[in-house]
Amino acid sequence: MTKKKAKPISILFIGNSFSYYHSLPKLIARFVHASGEGDLLVDGVFRGGATLKMLWDDGRALKKLQNRNWDYVVLQEKGRLGGIVKNSVVHVGKPQVFATYAARFDKMAKKSGAKTILYCPPAFIGIGLLEDAKKLNAMYATVARRLHIEMISSGPAFMFALKERPYMSLFERDKHHPNPAGSYLIASLFYRKLFRKKISHLPLGSYLSRSQRIPKYPKVVKLSNADARFLWSVANRTK
Repeated sequence: MTKKKAKPISILFIGNSFSYYHSLPKLIARFVHASGEGDLLVDGVFRGGATLKMLWDDGRALKKLQNRNWDYVVLQEKGRLGGIVKNSVVHVGKPQVFATYAARFDKMAKKSGAKTILYCPPAFIGIGLLEDAKKLNAMYATVARRLHIEMISSGPAFMFALKERPYMSLFERDKHHPNPAGSYLIASLFYRKLFRKKISHLPLGSYLSRSQRIPKYPKVVKLSNADARFLWSVANRTK
């Protein structure tokens, strides 16, 4: 998707806790720098539990989008698209509002010369609702096709990883958010999407943070060489 540049590549992330947990933007930037692809400038507008509509209405994301010429804008909708919990089961919401506000943000991104990436989080998988996870991914894919934009499909990657290694921990205790290893896999997917390269080596450390502000020095959590290589292989095989 992108070529090596003298100036840093810039990415604005717009989303909620699925985007800011464990300093995902900073972890992606670390991968890019360590791989010799140059530098990656990251920033974000985040709000826990927010939908894209909430983030649009808030105005901060739109202001930040317009303040500079970004290379990419990453959009992430609420994990279950505003779906309800019924009889102790979480259901995927209707995608119309998501599609409307993804289109609005994409239009503004294109005006500034940026490319939009939809980031579908690995929701539902940790609580065993694989069919809902597939529905969520399909809804994101539909919007991505409609807008002619790229997509990060973390759900299929998580399902593939857990199928091969069912006892590998990729989620927090809440079984909802990715843990540092899960964030490592998502960052690997972003690296693959940005540079269209098979991953053969990346730093072995992930981050540990739940701050909505991207921390300057997040705590490093080391992964084993075997686990990191396995997650690279999953990223390499995920479309």
